[in-house]
Order: sequence, then C-alpha cells, then structure tokens
Amino acid sequence: MQGAKVLVVDDSTSVRKVLEKLLSTRGLVVTTSESAEQGLEAVSHNTPHLVIADVVMPGMSGFELCQILKMRESTKGVPVILISGIINEGVVAQAQQAGAFDVVSKPFTPDDLFPKIERALSAAKQASPTTGEPSPAPSPAATPVFTAASTPTPIPPTPAPSEPVPIAVSQAEPPTLPQAAPVPTPPVPSMPANTEPPHQALMEGLRPFLDKPEIESVLVISNTGQLLSWAGQTIEEPDLLATYLHTMLSISSVMGEKYHLSSIQSLGLEYLGKTVMVNRISDKASLVLLLRGTGGTGVIRYLVLKQMPQLKAVLGE
Repeated sequence: MQGAKVLVVDDSTSVRKVLEKLLSTRGLVVTTSESAEQGLEAVSHNTPHLVIADVVMPGMSGFELCQILKMRESTKGVPVILISGIINEGVVAQAQQAGAFDVVSKPFTPDDLFPKIERALSAAKQASPTTGEPSPAPSPAATPVFTAASTPTPIPPTPAPSEPVPIAVSQAEPPTLPQAAPVPTPPVPSMPANTEPPHQALMEGLRPFLDKPEIESVLVISNTGQLLSWAGQTIEEPDLLATYLHTMLSISSVMGEKYHLSSIQSLGLEYLGKTVMVNRISDKASLVLLLRGTGGTGVIRYLVLKQMPQLKAVLGE
C-alpha cells in the first residue's frame, strides 16, 4: 500500500482533509478534487491506483464518475470506492452497476476504510503484477466486493425479469431493399444509406434498456418527428408522443441557438412518478426512455452512453 496514488473526490472540504490526513499516515500519496468533473480532469493528467469518491455531489454524482472511469480504456482497471451517508440495497446495487469496487458508510472510521482500501489496491496490483500500475483490463481478482455498512455478505445484482418483456415495434415506412436480380430469398447484405435501419439490429440495440426494471418503454424517433420503432409496454398513441417530443426538441434547439449554446444533446422531463429522457443519437434520430419514478437516473444515463455506439452504427452514423 506504501506509495500508492489515491485520488479523493468530495465536495466537502472537511471530508477531503480528513481522508488526506488518514491516508497519508499509511504512506499513500493523496491528491484531492472538489467535484467529479475536476476529478476526471485530474485523472486525465495523472492516473491514480485508487479513486475514493462521494456519491452525492453538486453536478456529476459519484456513480456517474465511476461509470465514466469504467468506460475509458485508460482507467477502467482503476478500482473505485464510493462513500455515502446512506447505504442500503438500492445504493449498493447502483454502485455495483456503476462498476464500483466497494461502498463505505459515512461517517467512517479507519477500521471501516483501510481494509477495503487494501483489498482494492491488492486487486489492482494482481491485475497488473509487473508494474503495479492500473490495468485497463482487470483480472477476476479485481472483481468488485460490495458490503453494505459492516455486513460482509455481497449483495447480488438485481435479477433480470424471469420472462421476456413483450416487444411491440412500429416503423414509419417499410425498408426499401436495393434492386437486384430475382433470387429465391431477398438479399441481406448492405442497404442504401437513406433506408430505415434493419428491424432486428435496432431491436438488439434497444433490448438492454428493457432489462432495467425502471424503464417502461423505449422509442426511437426521427428528426422529422416520425416514430421509427418502439419496445416495451404499450403506449397510447405512440406516433402522437413522437410528434410532441420532436416539437420539444425543436423548441429547445431554437432556444439554444438564440442564447449561443451548443446543440442540444438530451432533454429530461419529470412528472409525478414518471420521467421522460430524450437523448440525441445523431442529427437523424433520438432515443426516448419512459421511466418509472424520478430518481436514480445515473445508471440509466450510463446505459445510454454504453448503447449509443451500437445505435449509431445501426442508424448508419
């Protein structure tokens, strides 16, 4: 543990100072950041062996910080320990989905903190035994260990639905296949760039969203307000919903241009017990998620980032 580099990310000055003092007494080299955004900047200049981050911070949360670190090739092998004032099964499940190594309850004691730090650094070292530097591809030894408060029993991830979620698909127009000489079966290879994406490929890109119990329905709408496809629970007048959402995106874009803002990337609408998330896939299409509840969207945003390359590829971007 001696000499290992640790980045502490917390918006509380007192917590940062306490952690810096505690960790320094064990020979750890500590740097601190007061926000997740600042932490990401620090990591890009000097990759640590371990990140300790608060869950609740202004701006980006600790969950989101962890998700982004796990998405980057250069930092996905760096273990992340999250600290939270409330630890329950929901918090632990979110931390696990974000890719965190462990969670520590706040306020914490050295006896709570150091065993988890030692396990995290040991796992990282086993993942890269030669140099001791963080490895972009962690070995099974770096598998996260989740312990709520002082309970050592790992909490398993939220199980997927036991039965497949019924999927309904609505497409604006049937795809136009390229002209070819008559053959017994239609050609499968390439399609012209201006035709709609293949149904099966698009559905595969949307299917992971339905594995999340908080997501009721997923839609893809075009830049003209047409419903390209949707999956999940039945929606009343989905084509009308696509038109409404396209109108909101258009208004938001006009407002952005008026006040010299960058092009709109996402839009969030919170209703009583429901949330609507809209994310630009490209200039041609947007992804729409209908969620139960109004909290815990960090993991959903991570899933959107993860699936976006596949959706862009299907849509020919």
